[in-house]
Amino acid sequence: MDYKLLGDGVMIHLKSYEKMREVEAIIFDCDGTLVDSTGSYYLADRMVACIILDKLYGLECRLGEDVNDVLARIEMLGGFNNDWNKTNLLIQAIILSADKPPQRISNDIGEIRNVESYFEGCLVEKSSPECARSGLKYLLEKASQFYGKFMSLRDFEEIIDAEAKKMGRLKQIQELRSILGPLTGYGSGLLATLYDEVYLGEDGVKERYGARPRFVSWRGLIDREKPLIERNTLEELVESVPKGLAMATGRGRWETEKALNGFLEYFDLKASVFAAEPPSRYEKPDPRILIECSRKLGAERIMYVGNSMEDLLLVENAREGGLDAVFTGVLTNPYALEIFIRRGADAIIDEVNLLPRLLKQEKAFWKPL
Repeated sequence: MDYKLLGDGVMIHLKSYEKMREVEAIIFDCDGTLVDSTGSYYLADRMVACIILDKLYGLECRLGEDVNDVLARIEMLGGFNNDWNKTNLLIQAIILSADKPPQRISNDIGEIRNVESYFEGCLVEKSSPECARSGLKYLLEKASQFYGKFMSLRDFEEIIDAEAKKMGRLKQIQELRSILGPLTGYGSGLLATLYDEVYLGEDGVKERYGARPRFVSWRGLIDREKPLIERNTLEELVESVPKGLAMATGRGRWETEKALNGFLEYFDLKASVFAAEPPSRYEKPDPRILIECSRKLGAERIMYVGNSMEDLLLVENAREGGLDAVFTGVLTNPYALEIFIRRGADAIIDEVNLLPRLLKQEKAFWKPL
């Protein structure tokens, strides 16, 4: 193995040891790296799927914490940076996996007055009914089959189409996608609009988009997010790199700043790139998100810190575009370690607050594997 331990919870690739000494700036992913979003995005994935399945097909589902394992595996396929795509895939898999083709009862979901019941219904350990469990099993099998390979929603849909055609359900799946609509922004389609209303809440939609919610008026899930990084860590990092800290994230700026309120002073927000903001609409692993951020920082060599395969691919793609970059993987996704080692991540840390130890590289920390 080409890694050594730099103290407990810190691994560094031998080829990258000297490179780490010359890092001028650190650029961060947000979700799963700087912010714990399992209680917001993951829960929104489950709630939105439950609402749509109920209102469009009369399928009363409880999508519990077991779904989080499926979502974590999907994140390690590299093409699911956007949670709209994960939720879309989850809904399609459940419809495809039902014993009998569910009959659509509506083309719209209308105003949701009982959103709290969907929230409470998702606070369970195991999902139900059987069609939901079958859909999760289907996704687990596919995610395991393609583990280590790049897969996007479009790639998955090609597989779903082939299987739906054999089952005589292709038209049903295609109609479902049409109803869910485009996944290009708030107001673009049913799923994207409902999702942001569940996640941001009524006040968040008004502040973020200057609009009144169409489907859901409630508090939102964004307030459940908690920073993973600590203030003393940021203080050490700012002193360690001459060009400073920034973010290159798939989030929008508004929700990023809300989640990291109190820590924003440590980041160069003008140099940061928030991919969900128009007009860019980049999605990782598009290397432009990282190249643009590095250019704004004026850094020759950067470190990108992330927790998923798309973050690692982002750095690999940016290197092909000429950027001098190293990647540090954070192990908040339980399926990340094997991928990070297999693809030669420059460094791997158990959690983001171990990052200063990686930069110090004190020889006393060295331990054999």
